[in-house]
Amino acid sequence: MAPLFLLLSISILSTSALPQTYQHQHQQLLLRFKDAISHNSTTSLPDWTPHRPLCNWSGLTCDPSSHSILALNLSLMNLHGTISPVLGNLSSLRSIDLSNNALTGHIPPQLAQLPRMHKLWLHANQLQGPIPPSLSDCRSLHDLRLSYNQLHGSIPPDLGRLTSLTILYLGANNLTGTIPHSLGNLSALVELYLGDNHLTGTIPSFLGNMSSLVKLELESSGLTGTIPPQLGMLTDLQVLYLWQNNLSGTIPTSLGNLSKLTELALYENHLQGPIPSELNRLTHLQGLYLWANFLSGTIPRELGMLTNLQLLYLSMNNLSGTIPSSFGNLSKLTELYLSENHLQGSIPSLSNLSKLKRLYLSKNQLSGLIT
Repeated sequence: MAPLFLLLSISILSTSALPQTYQHQHQQLLLRFKDAISHNSTTSLPDWTPHRPLCNWSGLTCDPSSHSILALNLSLMNLHGTISPVLGNLSSLRSIDLSNNALTGHIPPQLAQLPRMHKLWLHANQLQGPIPPSLSDCRSLHDLRLSYNQLHGSIPPDLGRLTSLTILYLGANNLTGTIPHSLGNLSALVELYLGDNHLTGTIPSFLGNMSSLVKLELESSGLTGTIPPQLGMLTDLQVLYLWQNNLSGTIPTSLGNLSKLTELALYENHLQGPIPSELNRLTHLQGLYLWANFLSGTIPRELGMLTNLQLLYLSMNNLSGTIPSSFGNLSKLTELYLSENHLQGSIPSLSNLSKLKRLYLSKNQLSGLIT
């Protein structure tokens, strides 16, 4: 019996020692990470010391049973320096949030070694360089936010392999090139933000197949061509931002199918033709921004059916005719901009618009009193 007892004792000792070995290794990796982000180790992450239990370090979340590190959250910590590639060795990590800091340097390609990671937030830093195509190896990623940095290069087509993504924020960078066709594979996507970049090409029609989209933001990106009518298939869409591009053609009547839309922003483009009367079906719309285009024809009286509308901007177009009397039904309206058009006739009664704070009617041929 003695040999068996000895064998069991050794096994128990080895098993109990595993967490300590694991924690020591990961402690050393995180201290190297700390060295890369901190020029003054006494003021940044002061509780990250070898003498303190790893799972008690600020910003870390551990599994209660295995003590493995599940999450690293150091958002809004005023951190400087670079992101060390050693994070790629913390194989148990499922969530990284380093957003809203002042981190510089490149995004380490080694982060692709984290197969369980479902959340990567690096937005609102000063990161540079390209987006690593290797991030497409993180097949569990649901939420990828790299916006508000200084990233450059093209959007990697490899990101189309992240078929579990529900949120993809790459906006407010210096990205160039076209929107990759491979992004059409991201059928689970709920929010897509590519705006505020230096993209080229047109708005891909395949975006209309992303039936789960709730927010689509492609504003201020240099996109050309027309607005694809296929976007009218996004019946769950609540926010559509296409402003400040070089879009031409007409506003598709199919946008009237977006019955859940709360904000439609198409301003500062080169859109022509009439305002579609079909927009009257957007009964949840709160903001309609069409100013600074070349829209013509009369203002559809059907817009008076948008009783949830709070902001209506139609200025700086070529609109003619009269102001529809149905605008008197827009009781929630707080701002109405109709200036710099070719409107004429008398101003209809706006007495029901008790919440109206801003009214701009200048540079038209209107007459009468505002009542």
